[in-house]
Amino acid sequence: MIAVEASAPAWAHELARRVGEALRDQAGQPVRLPGFTIVDLPSAARFNGCMIFITNESGGAVPAFSDGADWRRVTDRAVAS
Repeated sequence: MIAVEASAPAWAHELARRVGEALRDQAGQPVRLPGFTIVDLPSAARFNGCMIFITNESGGAVPAFSDGADWRRVTDRAVAS
């Protein structure tokens, strides 16, 4: 459930309702991580705590997370290269 203040405009209540429905519809479904190549990685600092899928990591495609400084492979925490 997404809470919206009672005084919020009608469009905000409708948006919250629709987003809530979409989230409920996705419950229990696989999550698709956004894919990037090594040369197109977004800023790790800007996306601290986020996850991505690196499609051309050395050794094969792998999920990675940002530690605020670097994108790290989830398999061994090594910096993506």
